[in-house]
Amino acid sequence: MLLIGAPAFGAPTPSPKPSPSPTVRSITISSDTLGAPIVLRSDSHQRPFTAMAGEVDWLAGGTSTLKGLPADKLGPKFTVLSAVNGVDKQTYDLYPLAAGGPRVFRPAAQPDKRKVTAAWFLGRFTMDASLRGAGVLLGTAPPAEGGGVGGGLVESATAEPDIRAMVGDWQRFVGLNGAVVVVIALGVFAIAYAFRRTI
Repeated sequence: MLLIGAPAFGAPTPSPKPSPSPTVRSITISSDTLGAPIVLRSDSHQRPFTAMAGEVDWLAGGTSTLKGLPADKLGPKFTVLSAVNGVDKQTYDLYPLAAGGPRVFRPAAQPDKRKVTAAWFLGRFTMDASLRGAGVLLGTAPPAEGGGVGGGLVESATAEPDIRAMVGDWQRFVGLNGAVVVVIALGVFAIAYAFRRTI
């Protein structure tokens, strides 16, 4: 006796739907100062990718009336290209060592054909650190002219310390403290000697 509604023997079971492919973002950094472009992926370089994405994502639809600086005040240029699953979306020119603080230029022609105007922006003060975290070696900044966002960087944060100067400062510090101790000791000795003579 067959049960009504029971599945037929040997009927194929529905196969599970394949899970959608994960969204992978990437950022490519290129510059005349780099030997080869640097590529950061959201799935394999999470920390440096997140830092660099934070430097440019907010510029996608932003507006600005800021004027550009003369070329000799901008410093080195780093072009950042953002992509999603291998499809280019946004591009920006970063100037981390610009006089007065980091600057960003957004070209009007964007890879995803968005309608935006060419514009200059004050970059975030973290731009220098984000680029260094991605593997970019930065040199000395032009002299700062004004506040900017985070201010201009006058000296590279990765410059080698001057050991001789540090030792000299330490010696002067120790020598000064030693002199102070000697003066205090002489004072105490003089007071004790004078006090002893009055007894």
